[in-house]
Amino acid sequence: MNETTFKIRPYSKRELAKLYFPFTENEETAVANLRMWMVRNGEVLVKLREAGYRSHCKIFTPRQVKILLETFGEP
Repeated sequence: MNETTFKIRPYSKRELAKLYFPFTENEETAVANLRMWMVRNGEVLVKLREAGYRSHCKIFTPRQVKILLETFGEP
């Protein structure tokens, strides 16, 4: 992972979802796609929950962003 191209920092769900799914028509669809990735990959969901993630949270912490990057790669 090359942190010079993608900065690990707090991201809103919408912001990160749009980075992973830039060609979706709206933010809600991008968030739904990201959520589907997370649910289908049970291991990442467990790691995120251990890092404090809850489904109602609007912001991914830097630690949670790093977990997503390790699993799904850079957006």
